[in-house]
Amino acid sequence: MKTLKIGILPVLLTIAIAAQADKSYLDPRLVRDLTIGEPQLLIDDYWIDNRFNEDQISASVPHVLKHGDRLDQPVLRKGKDHPWEEHGIGYISVMFDSKDQKFRLYYQIWNPRNEDPKAPRGGYRTCYAESEDGIHWVQPLFDFEPWGDIEKTNILMSGKGEAKAPHIMPRVESGTTKQGVPVKNLGLLPDEVFHGNDYLVFYCDHEHYLATSEDGLDWNESQSMVIPNRVDCFQSVVYDPDAEEYAIYYRNKLINEDRPKDNPARGNTRYMSRLSGKDLWSLWDQLPIPVMIPDGEDDGRFYNMPVFRYGGVYLGFVSQFAVEPQSIDVELVYSRDGFDWHRLPGERRIIPLGPDGAWDDGMVFSADRILEVGDEWWLYYTGHDGFHDSDNREGALGLIKFGKERLVSIQADETGKESFVITRPILWPGGDLVANCDAEGGSLTVAITDPWREPYEGFEFENCVPLKGDEVRHRVMWKDADMDSLKGKYVRLEFRFQDADLYAFLASTEETAYE
Repeated sequence: MKTLKIGILPVLLTIAIAAQADKSYLDPRLVRDLTIGEPQLLIDDYWIDNRFNEDQISASVPHVLKHGDRLDQPVLRKGKDHPWEEHGIGYISVMFDSKDQKFRLYYQIWNPRNEDPKAPRGGYRTCYAESEDGIHWVQPLFDFEPWGDIEKTNILMSGKGEAKAPHIMPRVESGTTKQGVPVKNLGLLPDEVFHGNDYLVFYCDHEHYLATSEDGLDWNESQSMVIPNRVDCFQSVVYDPDAEEYAIYYRNKLINEDRPKDNPARGNTRYMSRLSGKDLWSLWDQLPIPVMIPDGEDDGRFYNMPVFRYGGVYLGFVSQFAVEPQSIDVELVYSRDGFDWHRLPGERRIIPLGPDGAWDDGMVFSADRILEVGDEWWLYYTGHDGFHDSDNREGALGLIKFGKERLVSIQADETGKESFVITRPILWPGGDLVANCDAEGGSLTVAITDPWREPYEGFEFENCVPLKGDEVRHRVMWKDADMDSLKGKYVRLEFRFQDADLYAFLASTEETAYE
């Protein structure tokens, strides 16, 4: 047996060297391509070949949902002396305006009791608030939409019949607050779709329409119908660069809603479907594609699912609608292609209900996107103090702060054992390796190996400068080696960490280091 082992080793090394020369051993489905400057979220095992602790147990190095820093009290309630906001704040769209250096909130209200005979009968309207810091909000009054004898309100749109579920899309991505804090609107659409305007809104006026605005306040309503039936729940528009098309995720009422309500075979409308079009300004009249149907572990029904795309991943906030009582909370789901959606292991609720008696103990709904504020991700949400079938509930605006890109981590073994994450082979595009990692109280080192897991010289664990802090953008360094020297080579990133959370990585040049 000893002779056999000694004889096999040189043969294996010869095979490995020969294979590395022609790369024929690399199945294209194994390799991952990396774009410089694009963060890669470790929300799943797309980039991962293996993860395990020092006992070779993979389940001890799991993906873990983070819950962020949730403010105890709402940051905005319904306006004082605003009779039109009877039930408070409904669906919300939040963005940052780089020109005025303000956060902007567009929110749905419902109150059918407008005494103005010229007012739309639907009861749903779009209101507005703004803030310089995202925490302290004001509700300025305008002349756009009166309420009975009240000439000035913060109502921006009433539509022909209603102006419901507004999803605002700004053209400009980045800006800074008046205090100098950088802010990004994540998940924006291509510039050409704005037709020279700075703002688009996608909203429901019995059908779904697009409208434009130059200032985000005065809207050219009902300019283009997109969906020819009433999709009354909140959704967002996302751009799919692979298919070069626009898409929404919504409840499919098209083939089920018109059947008699007493027909038991009518069909559930509360599941998620994908509807898309190559042109956002044309009519989307094709049949939707189902992508998520409630299963045994779900509360019963899906209410809605805002989606945005970041770093090649579609992130969805699906509302879980319980049967009894009719509560709603929010689960984080994800997809790599926009069609095949996945659930997280273990805890899934990114916005659970508040505790009994709290202002948000009945229902919660997420905003349409996350805002990047400095090194944080801010997720606004609407909280209600009553269930879906309650007549007396009131909605208010809440906020959860996460670290940038820190919704889900790969967590080191909770008992303190050394843990490892090994990536698939990556064709290194050049630049530095940058990690998003919280190693406060722990440590992180990285080795760079070839596809056979043989270390590149100078890139061994012992030559890596350890990370022992909490950094959103940590440049991984070695004592006598430069990551950019591996440009054009196939590499595996081998992370060794202890008492730490690993969130994302990217290849970064000097110009993209803080993207």
